[in-house]
Amino acid sequence: MRRRRPPRAWTGTPGAPDPAELAGPAGLTVEVLRGDDDTAEAVTPPASARDWRFYWSLLTPERQARILGVVEARLGSLTVVLDRLLDPHNTAAILRTSEGLGIARAHVISHEEQDVLAHRRVTQDAHKWLEVELHASGAAAAQALKARGFEVWAGHLDDKAILYTALPADRPLALLFGNEHEGPSHETLASCTGSFRIPMAGFTQSFNVSVAAGMALAQAARARRAFLKTAGDLPAPERLLLQERFTLLAAKLARRVKPGA
Repeated sequence: MRRRRPPRAWTGTPGAPDPAELAGPAGLTVEVLRGDDDTAEAVTPPASARDWRFYWSLLTPERQARILGVVEARLGSLTVVLDRLLDPHNTAAILRTSEGLGIARAHVISHEEQDVLAHRRVTQDAHKWLEVELHASGAAAAQALKARGFEVWAGHLDDKAILYTALPADRPLALLFGNEHEGPSHETLASCTGSFRIPMAGFTQSFNVSVAAGMALAQAARARRAFLKTAGDLPAPERLLLQERFTLLAAKLARRVKPGA
């Protein structure tokens, strides 16, 4: 039997990340949601118990606190756009990083040459942890996000690119990462607010896209939380929906509830 993790030292909401760190929560994992007891006795809910609150009552206080802490730290004002990535492993890595940093939503544009089945599996799995919205093109995604109040900055090496550490933190921000070989299209770049770059000290010309995304998103999340002076920014209705989703997933992973009934 695995040992339970000790509680955090700070005295805020149980399970939430320390706002002083402002680095985002550890992501939800199967182990966290399932808890230590993989052999918990199955419980069959009564036929009338269709509300997620029934399943919430079956979770241990530790798991309830962890779910509430992760929900509390979700950022809706920072997002990522993956524009025609070829490698599903890069897509999966960036989505996992985004969730681990507490980002609530991601945006994905498919590539005509990609392994459709592999990418479909990646996005379906990611839907368990964060919202994934599909778009027809990078330009369409940028335009849609700008209409929602986001500034959209593309990772791209050009004369006007600013340092990733200079990206604005005082407004909703979307970071766009283009195809591994081609980068963002001209149309996509024209639809973005601007471009940013990550300085390099070696001979290689660029970082792997998943590495670049991790570096830029971690910096943006830290800066955004520092500006907000809070770990997360989702409105109450969205936090409740996340609590419901994670509760149902936790109940399923714990195998506490029999199907049917």
